Amino acid sequence: MVDSLNINLLPKEACHDAMMLKTKRMLTASSKRNSATGQKLPFLIRQRKDRIKEMETEFSQSFPPGPPKTQSFFRSSFRNEHFSSASNNDPESFHCAIGPVLVLAQFFGVLPVSGVLRPTPLKMKFVKFSFLTFYAASITATVLVMAILSIIHMIRTLNAKTFAVKGGIAAAMSGAMFYGNCMMGLILFFWLSPRWVTLQRDWRSMEQFIDSNKMQRPKLRWRLYAISSTILFLAVIEHILSIAVNAEKHDYKKGSENATFQDFLQIYCENSHAFILDTVAYNFALGMLIFIVSKLATFTWNFTDVFVMMVATGLAERYKMLNKDVMNSTSKHRNAIDWSGYREDYAALSCMVKKVDSDIAPIILLSFANNLYFICLQLLNGLSKSENSILDNVYFFGSFIFLVGRTVTVTLLTSRINDQSKLVLPALYNCSASTYNVETERLIYLLTTDEIALTGLRFFSITRNFMLAVASAIVTYEIVLLQFNVSTKT
Repeated sequence: MVDSLNINLLPKEACHDAMMLKTKRMLTASSKRNSATGQKLPFLIRQRKDRIKEMETEFSQSFPPGPPKTQSFFRSSFRNEHFSSASNNDPESFHCAIGPVLVLAQFFGVLPVSGVLRPTPLKMKFVKFSFLTFYAASITATVLVMAILSIIHMIRTLNAKTFAVKGGIAAAMSGAMFYGNCMMGLILFFWLSPRWVTLQRDWRSMEQFIDSNKMQRPKLRWRLYAISSTILFLAVIEHILSIAVNAEKHDYKKGSENATFQDFLQIYCENSHAFILDTVAYNFALGMLIFIVSKLATFTWNFTDVFVMMVATGLAERYKMLNKDVMNSTSKHRNAIDWSGYREDYAALSCMVKKVDSDIAPIILLSFANNLYFICLQLLNGLSKSENSILDNVYFFGSFIFLVGRTVTVTLLTSRINDQSKLVLPALYNCSASTYNVETERLIYLLTTDEIALTGLRFFSITRNFMLAVASAIVTYEIVLLQFNVSTKT
């Protein structure tokens, strides 16, 4: 008690000196306690560094890295360097191979991008105020008007009684679904146009990066021509049959008074576009508009699948050539394999697939949704009708087989990307120990962990298993619709 009183009676300067002396003694004691640890710490750090250095030396001797590649695809200056080269004009490049098909599509108002026939994607551009853009916008607006009229008809006629009538669902919804899908396709291709320019430049960079490794190039031009010409030719035949069925009542005799184009056009429009004529009165100008717009919409409906097929083929063929080169290298038991270069090539392809998927995923989703709906509708109409003419039966079976075949083809061609990306793994697993190194392990890890496939806005990935899922969905929905039709009739 006395000591505490004495301390409190001391002046402030004395108290401050006493506190400083106490703190100094505490720090001195702490430094003495840690002196031994402070002397040992540098020795432990040096010992750990020596151990790590020895391990890295042993690892590099047992797994020597492959020869490094001179240039990297992910370097920003690569594209500018190679686009200025003289070898840029490659007729087998994807840009040059798909160019003539895109010119045909632009005649129907699809993908208004100028310069698609130029030898380099640098000459491509999307101009908002140009003839191509105005032309595509005009066709889109016309299809939009047809879609609005079809939707108005669907709202008026779609009710509980419609399901009990044979062909009632098709009469109420087919026009709205057909023109609605075509309108969405034109809008999506319009949205893709500026992105297509950037995508093609990145695609050409990827091609030149892989070609710099002096491997075999895929032959894309005739493959894309064969795919597009086959599908579009069958589409023309299917549409001619559709016109013949809808104009079956027309009198084709030369001497008849009704054997005129005006009569043919009126009969065709009344049978195929009754949903339009319920809202608007028929006249010759409207008939011509319906006849022309239906052809434009039919092309867009078929070209959506053709476009997905061609893009998927371009990517899958690149994987095929790269897999072939890797398998040849491993089968010949070469002592020095450029695993680092192969890994960069596969990484560049994987990056390209993801860029393509981010741009065309909405078109893929629209394509599969459209095909799924019309397959179910065609099958329902075919099973519901009891009395058909020979021409009706020919059109039904031909149209249904074409629609199913087109859906299967687009699924198989698109799923090739996923198949080809995993095809080289057995060759890597069987690689000889003398050529195996850390880059081989990194390549195996890349191919096994990276999911490489095109998707429909990431709702589904297009693989071979997806085709079975689509088939099971079609069977399930068809059984439900048939049961519903039977229940409504009773």
